[in-house]
Amino acid sequence: MGRSGVIGLDIGSSAVRAAEVDVKKNPPVLTTFGQIMLPPGAVADGEIIEEEAVGATIADLWRRVGFKSKKVIVGVANQRVIVRQIEMPHMEEADLQSSLAFQVQEQLPIPVDEAILDFQILEEFTNTDNERMIRLLLVAAQRDMIESLLRTLDHARLDATVVDLVPLALLRTLGDANTTMFESGFAGTADGAEAIVDIGAGVTNIVVHENGTPRFVRILVSGGQHVTDALATALQTTSEEAEMLKRQAAFGGVPDEAKRIIEDRTNSVLEEVRGSLDYYSAQPESTGLTRVVLTGGGSCIEDLAPRLASATGIATEYGHPLASVRLGALGLTPEQLAEAEPLISVPVGLALGERQ
Repeated sequence: MGRSGVIGLDIGSSAVRAAEVDVKKNPPVLTTFGQIMLPPGAVADGEIIEEEAVGATIADLWRRVGFKSKKVIVGVANQRVIVRQIEMPHMEEADLQSSLAFQVQEQLPIPVDEAILDFQILEEFTNTDNERMIRLLLVAAQRDMIESLLRTLDHARLDATVVDLVPLALLRTLGDANTTMFESGFAGTADGAEAIVDIGAGVTNIVVHENGTPRFVRILVSGGQHVTDALATALQTTSEEAEMLKRQAAFGGVPDEAKRIIEDRTNSVLEEVRGSLDYYSAQPESTGLTRVVLTGGGSCIEDLAPRLASATGIATEYGHPLASVRLGALGLTPEQLAEAEPLISVPVGLALGERQ
């Protein structure tokens, strides 16, 4: 496909997923999607533990799906990534780029020489003293974690053209006021702020935005795998059998003890999400939240949207990331496509970063 075909690679805690998008088309065209499970323990809480095993799994995905390009935009989200919104005196972007480490070193919990820094200028404003200011989103990723990610891609014989933040990828697929369609049939963002909550196996990403501009980002080490692990431990069964029980719970017929464990552990995940949204709302500069959008494999747990709406008091709906692209010949049945949609938000959003 040449340069118009961009591949977004999402290395999750339980699987790797990749999507190829023709970004030169309008709307962009999703031409290929594939996923493959990771060996247990190869990735923990979003961080790569076994580089060679993960690299081999990615290489297997490339062979099975038939991706031709070796260049990818890869996402990162774990507890070794720090994301903060900060304010500072106005300066030109080039000057900020060259002096960023000096400017932010007092605001980070890690030494700046151990971090890879990036930023996005959100807005310019004048403070109460009539001074020109800028507000930016600062990202600091621990250098050794990024180096491990790049070594993993080397094992798969891939090159990362960009290492991107997963919450920003989510904004591209679910935060576009012109393309996002919700269960209610309403397209776009309501007045006020909106939270996108991506519940994965080991990591939950939360990004609050106003019409696509990020206002708050939080990465939680919590997700669907923690529900599975709790089931496996309590019932003294394998992780595979526990995962099957968790999926079957939506259709009934699981033992009462299993149902109770799933409900209790899911409530713990939802409480962490609610706590993060409460923290955002308590900030003096926050805008009222009007909606929560759910995505990710963990969002498929039974009745998760109404349960989160009940916990937060905020309208909650399942997002449809495929509304941001046109579908090519994916070779998937409508049932397979519906099953894949909650998993596709991140890799498609990573690929769409090439349009910016």
